[in-house]
Amino acid sequence: MAREASLRVVFGIAVLDLIGFGILIPQLGVYGVRFGASPFAVGLLVAVYSLMQLVAAPVMGRLSDRFGRRPVLLVSQVGSLAGYVLFAFAHTLPLLFLSRIIDGVSGGNVSTAQAVVADITKPHERAKGMGVIGAAFGLGFVLGPALGGVLGAWGGNLAIGLFAAGLSALNLFNTWFFLPETRRPGSPSATARTLKGSLGVLTLPVVGRCVVLVLLYTVAFAQMEGTFSVYLLTRFLSSGPVPLEGGWLVHAVHPDAAILREASLRSGALFAVVGVLSALVQGGLVRRLVAPGHGASGQPASG
Repeated sequence: MAREASLRVVFGIAVLDLIGFGILIPQLGVYGVRFGASPFAVGLLVAVYSLMQLVAAPVMGRLSDRFGRRPVLLVSQVGSLAGYVLFAFAHTLPLLFLSRIIDGVSGGNVSTAQAVVADITKPHERAKGMGVIGAAFGLGFVLGPALGGVLGAWGGNLAIGLFAAGLSALNLFNTWFFLPETRRPGSPSATARTLKGSLGVLTLPVVGRCVVLVLLYTVAFAQMEGTFSVYLLTRFLSSGPVPLEGGWLVHAVHPDAAILREASLRSGALFAVVGVLSALVQGGLVRRLVAPGHGASGQPASG
């Protein structure tokens, strides 16, 4: 019973965290353009969060192995809350960047939640337990963009940031009162891995090919996710082409309130539809397309 209760709490934490993430990402381009960002700067605005996570995630993992999962989750949630509040009140491009840097450095909610699942499940149950995190991803990327579009159209970055901060505050409450510490003293590390060991796993043919496939898919999707709102603004909501530095020909955007509302709604709606379709395909269609006896090997091709 205690394990099931912890899994439910972990699911709630992951869902709220990913809804907050999903609210923000499709809207970053809208507010980057509002504060004078070029398309390249918008790309950097999206990428800086992931870059900070790449740097901080191993550190957060080792800290959770040493001090426990709850303290790291709580610190991560406080950092996310601070980043969202700063986003809500940002009025310049540097403040937008700072908000994403803070959130990225402290963004260890999902990885630590995965460590919690590893702590409380037996090896033969682990795949099922990790499915909880996968379900949270699906739900977060369906609800997040839709909420972001509505909130952005209604109250701009203030509404988006404060709503996401509220989700982080709710996560703090859930973690503090309902999630026990799952890291047992002396138990094997769930996160500490040597670079040599990780590279050794990548040399396995199947693992290496899967990693390359996931990397290519992620790069392709991230390019669209991070910059679609800029394309939307310049292609459909602009006042015509004008030259910029370096000879680039772009469309001038006058980001008044009406244009920002329209861009927020359209961007949020598109990614909500993508989330719904992804959930339907992954949850039902792919399993029907993959022939019995072939395992998971046919799923990447069908995707």
